[in-house]
Amino acid sequence: MTLAPAPADWLLEKSQQIPRGVALTGEQTLSYEELESQTSRLAAGLTTQGVRHGQIVAVQLESAEQLARLFYGTLYLGATLLPLDPALERGRRDRLLATVGAHCLIARSPSSATGVAWIDPATPLVKAGDGVAACTPRPLAGDGIQLIIATSGTTGEPKGVQLSAANLAASVVSSGQRLELHGDDCWLACLPLFHIGGLSILLRCLAAGARVQLEEGFDPERIWRQIVQGGVTHISLVPAMLDRLLRQSAGQTPPATLRVVLIGGGPLSTTLAQWAHDAGWPLCVSYGLSETASQFATDCSPRAGLVAGRVGLPLTGYEVAIGAAGRIRVRGPAVMRGYANVAGVLGQGLTQGWFETGDLGRLDEQGRLTVIGRVDDLLVSGGKNVHPAEVEERLMQCPGVVEVGVAGRPDPVWGVILVALFNGEVTVEQLTRWSQQLPGHLRPRQFIRTGKLPRNRMGKLNRPALLALLDQ
Repeated sequence: MTLAPAPADWLLEKSQQIPRGVALTGEQTLSYEELESQTSRLAAGLTTQGVRHGQIVAVQLESAEQLARLFYGTLYLGATLLPLDPALERGRRDRLLATVGAHCLIARSPSSATGVAWIDPATPLVKAGDGVAACTPRPLAGDGIQLIIATSGTTGEPKGVQLSAANLAASVVSSGQRLELHGDDCWLACLPLFHIGGLSILLRCLAAGARVQLEEGFDPERIWRQIVQGGVTHISLVPAMLDRLLRQSAGQTPPATLRVVLIGGGPLSTTLAQWAHDAGWPLCVSYGLSETASQFATDCSPRAGLVAGRVGLPLTGYEVAIGAAGRIRVRGPAVMRGYANVAGVLGQGLTQGWFETGDLGRLDEQGRLTVIGRVDDLLVSGGKNVHPAEVEERLMQCPGVVEVGVAGRPDPVWGVILVALFNGEVTVEQLTRWSQQLPGHLRPRQFIRTGKLPRNRMGKLNRPALLALLDQ
């Protein structure tokens, strides 16, 4: 795939090459010609609100459609978008805005950060661009920062990951080579657009001239109905979403039109993967981060997800290595320009172009990457390193377990003992007996049956909240 250097150019090209091709469906249907026209007027509307080329526009909105349109608008205007989780607490939000140097905030309430202008999202010019003349596009240069993604910040202040237009283009090219997205395809987007996994869908479809089916949140009944209708060829899910869709489908095989079910955002259990394979779902298990502009390793083989933690070969353009401490390291043209900082210095968080993740991993002889788990989650029990994800993966194989989370409880003899919090039809006694087959250092010493486990909006297990639940 050969692309123009700036994502804004892709919209202009597609509006000329396939003007009547469907670009976006959701609350309304837009062709590429209509999307370009509305985006041009929206960009002009933003200009009337004081937004200029090269400025950073923060957006904190619930509406996926509104955020998508503002993303296209900032591409067109040559501004940098900072999409924010609507649930991000105001104080942490405002500190992030000050750190990245945001010029304005489009949200329901203003920011207390110095120098950040507020734009009401109900302003008609911002909402639709109605009655405003079109403007001339001013795409950012390849090295211009097109997007800043806020890391989740579950244990500290969120960081701003700076991604250039060239980073985003490189990611789209690499992804397209592995996933084969075509102009007549449709990618259903139900991931939050303030995450790189959600916004990447918009970019991939824009580059390929494909259609985005944009969803406001995740409704398994509605999404399964759309899959059954046969129009969806690609869908991105986190494991918890896959689980709910499998339950919704009640064993029914999806139509052959569905070619790619891209799984990311957290570890996929082999039990869930086997269930999906048995039901005929075409899984592609991926691994990526905001810092790598989304996926950089993906396994679309017939056994994808059936080996715990294996995420396949790196995509074209990415170099992957394992550091001395066992951490996964990656570099390539899609790796971020660095974390945003008050001084505006590029390269923060990188060492000679390498980004060292917070995940432990290993590479096999064929170059396939296996993700073991987060470094910060590692427990030491009886002098042995134990990763909760490995124990959870094994316990999920016990019949009747629906969810399980493993935490460490301080112990004067062992350092920590493993405690498993779980739910499902299995009893504490049954799970205790079943676990006797596990190696001693991977066997929890206590099992607690509980309700639904705490997860973040991407479906990842919230380990700090799990520890708090254990304390209760």
